[in-house]
Formats: sequence, C-alpha cells, structure tokens
Amino acid sequence: MGKRWRIVLGVALILAGLCASIAGLAIALLVGTDGSIGLPPTRIVGAGTAITLPQLDVPELPRRASVVLDVALAESERPMFIGVGPSPMVNAYLRNAPIDVIEQIDWPGAARTTPIEGSATPAPPDKQAFWVASTTGRTPHLRWDATPGDWTLVIMAVEPLSPLDVTVTGSVTISALGPIGIAVLVVAIALLASGIWVTVRAAKRNGTPRSAAPPPPS
Repeated sequence: MGKRWRIVLGVALILAGLCASIAGLAIALLVGTDGSIGLPPTRIVGAGTAITLPQLDVPELPRRASVVLDVALAESERPMFIGVGPSPMVNAYLRNAPIDVIEQIDWPGAARTTPIEGSATPAPPDKQAFWVASTTGRTPHLRWDATPGDWTLVIMAVEPLSPLDVTVTGSVTISALGPIGIAVLVVAIALLASGIWVTVRAAKRNGTPRSAAPPPPS
C-alpha cells in the first residue's frame, strides 16, 4: 500500500474514531452507566379527569435486558393515582370521559397535551382490576418493570374530578444502553489509536531519506 493510501486510511480511521467518540459520549451523558433517561420536574395541567400517556409499546426484549419505568408526582392536596394498564382496557374505562392525552414530552420540563372532550365520570381507578402496576397517595411513586405489550399510563385523582394540575418526575431505565455507551467509547478509542498509528507510520516512512549509495571503487 502506497503512502497516499496509508494516509487516507489513517485519516479515515481517525474520523471514524471521532464520530464514535461523540456518539459514545452522547449515550454516556444521556443515560449514564445504568441506562437511565431522566425526566425533570414537568408541570402538566389538564381540563379533564385523567391525564394519559398512550402507546407505551414494549417490544420483546433480548435475554437479560429490562425496561423499568419510574413515575412520581409532587405533593398534592388530594390523593392521586398513577397506573399502567393494557391500552384497550384503559380506553374502555375512560370512554366518554374528558381526558388530556400527552402527545409529546419536550426537554426540559414541558409536555404537549391534546384535550379529548367528554361528559362521563369514570369509576374510582383504584377499584379497577386491569392495572398491571398502580399506586395512590398524596406523593405517589410508581415503579414498573415493563413487560412486552401495548400499555397506557394514567394519572388521575383517586376520586375522579377535574381539572388536574400535577408536577411529574420520572425516568426510563433500559439496561442495555449503559453497556452500549461504554462499548462505543472503547471502539472509538481503538479507532483513534489505529488511525494515529497508521498516519504517523506512513508519514515517517515517506519522510525518511534514503541512504546514499557508496561511491564506486577507484
């Protein structure tokens, strides 16, 4: 391989290493070593009797991989409810009730909701049997080890009423993300080191002057 191609290869490895470094650092800063993505305190005001986060679609997970959802509410004047249930059953439970659907969570500390009009008052949520995880209290905190399925998160008062004004914090922990970030950084370091080594060797080899031939015998 000639000088030009060695230098091209070295520069390509260095660029790939820099890109991998940026990606690895982004993953490490965003999720940390434990794979946790945090939600800062976010105020959500709804005109209905429930605030929902639908489409919590959890796929089949690789072996030993896990997804953990943590949701907590700031202290409220009345007992509040947080629950996760199968989306079809949640939809049936809240049918014809006024609700606010979370469409997007903006960073940091903001959420966009869409109001759904209705006139029905749902039964108390803590009396329903379809929740896979739920908690109640003035400062409720829900921790759910997610399983594959189509789920909806619901926040409402234990005695359903409107409007709602809550401050939510939480996190999603995806166990595989932490090791992925570390692995990407290791690969990035290897690429950078290889690129520098190849480039320096190519430059030295071509910058070393050839020794002069000995003069012919007289």
